[in-house]
Amino acid sequence: MLNRTRLFDLDLINDHNFDAVISSMMDFSHEYDPLSDKLPLLFTPNVDDVVKLNEKQYADLASVLRRSMYCLPDGQPIIWVSKLFKGRKLKRRLPGSELFPLLWKEVISKQKRVMLVAPSEQVGELLKKEYPAMVYYVPPFFDVQDEVQLKKVQQEAAAIYDSIMPELVFIGIRYPKQNHIALGLIDHHNRTYATPRGKEEKVGIRSYQLYGSNSAQPHALHLLMGASYEFYLGLKNRAPQFWQKIGMEWFYRFTQEPGRLFKRYFIDDLQFFPIVMKEFFKSK
Repeated sequence: MLNRTRLFDLDLINDHNFDAVISSMMDFSHEYDPLSDKLPLLFTPNVDDVVKLNEKQYADLASVLRRSMYCLPDGQPIIWVSKLFKGRKLKRRLPGSELFPLLWKEVISKQKRVMLVAPSEQVGELLKKEYPAMVYYVPPFFDVQDEVQLKKVQQEAAAIYDSIMPELVFIGIRYPKQNHIALGLIDHHNRTYATPRGKEEKVGIRSYQLYGSNSAQPHALHLLMGASYEFYLGLKNRAPQFWQKIGMEWFYRFTQEPGRLFKRYFIDDLQFFPIVMKEFFKSK
């Protein structure tokens, strides 16, 4: 049984390590109840994600992500502020970049059926060398606000899904593109292999059938991994251990890409403080 703590309207996994969550993922077909309100998703929210989940423009996507079966706290500030809330202190940060190498090793050992959505052919080929049985897909450039482009990518991903019926789908491209590929695959599974349950839900420009019952095939777990592959392969550098231990990995990343990350970290993410205050007063 996974230990979860409710914070920022997210059911965050609260543990000292990844052992229990990896064990659960390896037995996902039995762990996941399609009649529950949870979705077959792994989401690793950091401060930037928490801020986005509270923005009006992402309200529909926030509603979906909050129902992920696995929510792992990625940002160290989330761990720090959890100490302000009685009975809701999180034990440690559980970032996707640390989860992926452990889970990947277990997946290869257990010979799981894997579909992987990669940001480039280079990433796909490097990972395929480690696990030749997996199948990867590199989507072309697309705009999530362009219905034609989005539908084409989702259909291409669905064709690969049908060809191998994966147990796990790793998706490692940018937000919110990776989210829409995952939702498209969940929608495809429920319309193709299950009896659709409940109403369609509008997320962005598309409506998705997110729940299904009486599935002829077990649901796959869809893991939203961001840049975790690239950290694992050494294509991107993680912060040195010192920066990670003091919770300043975000600042190290800023020094690597100041032009791209200045607005995110020093303007947008300042909204995290009023969100924390709102959560604090809500708990009173």
